[in-house]
Amino acid sequence: MKQDLWGIIEELEAAVAEGMHIPLSDRVVVSEHEMFALLDELRAALPDELSEARALVEERDRILSRARSDADRVVTEAKEYAEQLTAEATITERAEDEAEEILTRAEDKSHRIMVEAHKYADEVLEQLQDIMERATDRVGESRKELRTAQGSQAREEAAAASDSSLSSRETERVRH
Repeated sequence: MKQDLWGIIEELEAAVAEGMHIPLSDRVVVSEHEMFALLDELRAALPDELSEARALVEERDRILSRARSDADRVVTEAKEYAEQLTAEATITERAEDEAEEILTRAEDKSHRIMVEAHKYADEVLEQLQDIMERATDRVGESRKELRTAQGSQAREEAAAASDSSLSSRETERVRH
């Protein structure tokens, strides 16, 4: 069952919080298997988020396309209306003024629609970017904690081996 990014991040946080704390340090020992399993789940969940981003971009493109189409239709209708009005000689001047006004309104409306569509798409992409950056930061922190825990464990094992070797030498000296 695929989980969402936040659920996996919460599991990573829980694994770190529940890990064995090393006394007198800010280090935590966590299960390597559990960390890698959660990271695999996170990787599997990422394409879904990226698909959502792609869908948002496609939605933005669809909105922009519809806005362009609506604007073109309004402009075409305005031109047709202007041509009808100018067909009659007695109202030529009025038709030109009215056509210009319709074209201006259509262009203004088209511009407003385009600005709003761009603004909406930018806001959605900004939110998605924030989500992805937070997820990336969390993964980086978890990886750093994992490497730190592994480094601490290796140093402790080396120190224990050194202590054991030192004890053996002292025992040997006492016998001679």
